[in-house]
Amino acid sequence: MKVLIVEDEKIKRITLADALLKQGHEVLALENPVEALNVFKDREFDVVVTDIRLPQMNGLDFLEKLKSIRANATVIVMTAYATVDTAIKAMKLGAYDYITKPFSSEELILILERLKDFKNLIEENIKLKSKISERYSFGSIVGKSKLMRDVYELIETVAPRDATVLIVGESGTGKELIANAIHYNSPRKDKSLIKCSCAALAETLLESELFGHERGAFTGAIKERKGRFELADGGSIFLDDIDDVPLSVQTRLLRVLQEKEIERVGGTKTIKVDIRIICATKIDLLKLVKQGKFREDLYYRLNIVPINLPPLRERKEDIPLIVDNLLNKYCSKGEKKIFCPEAMKLLINYDWPGNVRELENVVERVVTLTRNQEIRPEELPDFLVASPEKICDRHLIDIMGEAGSFDEIIKDMEKRLIVLALEKAGGNKSEAARFLKMKRETLRDKIEKYGLVSESPQFADAKL
Repeated sequence: MKVLIVEDEKIKRITLADALLKQGHEVLALENPVEALNVFKDREFDVVVTDIRLPQMNGLDFLEKLKSIRANATVIVMTAYATVDTAIKAMKLGAYDYITKPFSSEELILILERLKDFKNLIEENIKLKSKISERYSFGSIVGKSKLMRDVYELIETVAPRDATVLIVGESGTGKELIANAIHYNSPRKDKSLIKCSCAALAETLLESELFGHERGAFTGAIKERKGRFELADGGSIFLDDIDDVPLSVQTRLLRVLQEKEIERVGGTKTIKVDIRIICATKIDLLKLVKQGKFREDLYYRLNIVPINLPPLRERKEDIPLIVDNLLNKYCSKGEKKIFCPEAMKLLINYDWPGNVRELENVVERVVTLTRNQEIRPEELPDFLVASPEKICDRHLIDIMGEAGSFDEIIKDMEKRLIVLALEKAGGNKSEAARFLKMKRETLRDKIEKYGLVSESPQFADAKL
């Protein structure tokens, strides 16, 4: 690497330069920080190693000036004053690391080796990004897994057509991003994409929001108002959480899908609308149909083209790409940050119940709070760093608080394991027995013993 050393102690400066030269680094060692700044303006260096105490200029001021010249400059600070305050100031100004005097040349060489690995990671990351085809991303949607490639192909197929799309996925998987991708890759892209969260509005308000209202239709309706279907005329409308739409509104929604016409609340005039409808749900609508909570005819009108969006835990190979995209989003201009391999492994190993939204929150928090260019495990939230053993211990403590005797705890553990296995197997006892490495007959006896029924709601609530 090309290293610029700024150190006013002659012996230390020569010693460090010689040690780094022997390791194959290109080294320029200077005493004067003003001269160093002039050189830095004209030449590229991989890293600057500077003392805190310098003639003519404080080392922290020198660091700040380096960053003003080149925001992504990598700087290692040497200090004989190992106060927390000095270290924090250096990191806040963007130092990659600091080293406390007295130190051996070997210590600095180790830091440079780690820095070299860090820079290699960045280069590999850039190469990886360049290899990713545009086919594997739509705007902010990122992923190259087979599951996501299937989603992209479906978007490409359905976007040019006007068919109604039902996006199915857990909270935080990016259903709104899929709706954006469909609209902005369609012939309607120059028209409006109107969005409505059906879960956020009360029944009476939802009806008015969607269909509009006439003056005097209800208390507070002082003038006529266009609904979102009218506002979306010529474009698309995205109805999120369609599973939360009340049955009374479902009837009116069915008419929009069938006839492409609406009536405002309190009005009798039929209004034609030219719209493309995209819906999203976090719940299996067919189950709601069987429970009588969702109209069957509406379900089949919505489910023309279903797009099943996989949870993040089922496409963990996409996590590094998503993280890279988020780092670009949240890092300041000219700033470079990257997760070290150990930190990235923790991100990949976590199941992300909140999906991409949860991952985005973590990356934003870490980028905001971390001053280092390389993000390490200790800078991640505690729930990511906790070992499986510690997590299990916490569950055991919870269980012991709920149960009384040792036998009761064991029975409760066994019951919860069976419930989880049945959930994972979708109620299939043979499959659940294979998960538990147990004979099917034994599992059946235990299910009867604990009074478990495969359709019981307790399966959804039980946790180990």
